[in-house]
Amino acid sequence: MRSNNSVKEAAATGKQIRGVHLTFAAPAIIEVLAAVDIQFVYIDGEHGCFDWRDIETGCIAAERHDLTPIARVPDASQATITRFLDRGIRGIVAPHIESLDAARQVIHCAYFSPLGSRSFGAGRPEYGQRIESRPAYMQACNAGVSLCLMIESKAGLDIAGELAALPGVDYMSFGMLDLAQSLGHPGNPDHGAVKSAVADASGRIRAAGKRVREDFMKFVWINDVLLTGARHLLDS
Repeated sequence: MRSNNSVKEAAATGKQIRGVHLTFAAPAIIEVLAAVDIQFVYIDGEHGCFDWRDIETGCIAAERHDLTPIARVPDASQATITRFLDRGIRGIVAPHIESLDAARQVIHCAYFSPLGSRSFGAGRPEYGQRIESRPAYMQACNAGVSLCLMIESKAGLDIAGELAALPGVDYMSFGMLDLAQSLGHPGNPDHGAVKSAVADASGRIRAAGKRVREDFMKFVWINDVLLTGARHLLDS
């Protein structure tokens, strides 16, 4: 198990990192983009098109180039989070968190004891490895996994600081379009009321000792990369 996790380190230190947000399976794209100084790959398991083999091969491609694979999961159930981690995902992004109980459930699933109660199933990262000490291995897994909670509703905004303060939460992020819709401004994340609400919640998150994603992370969507590159090359 690799203990280094560029996302977890950056969330703790504020070091700036860059990555690409994938919405479809493309291991070759991971290999190509590794040449432009990125540190992580974000697999969108909620809105993207991936099966379990896609996630596994994406993790393998990322690992070959020393990139940290993280994923937004489609739901926060134990079965789902376990399968993402067992395929090699090193960071869980949990969407639509609206209560402390929901956040605690994610923590419970993402970490082994004593922080959580993650199921041990000898997933892909353990293939062919000799684990001399399972307790030490589980501690290394806990140290090498990052966890982000996504706020996408008014209910989540109201408890942003309390969510951030939970042990095991590394950083927070906002789903701006869903949040705008929840606040009564569908399709308009730049509305003043939405931006003000996010700024207020971000302040409470930072006061709890955690960072929001924009404090340290920059990423581009793969669709934008392809369109921008094609237009630049074809129109030049």
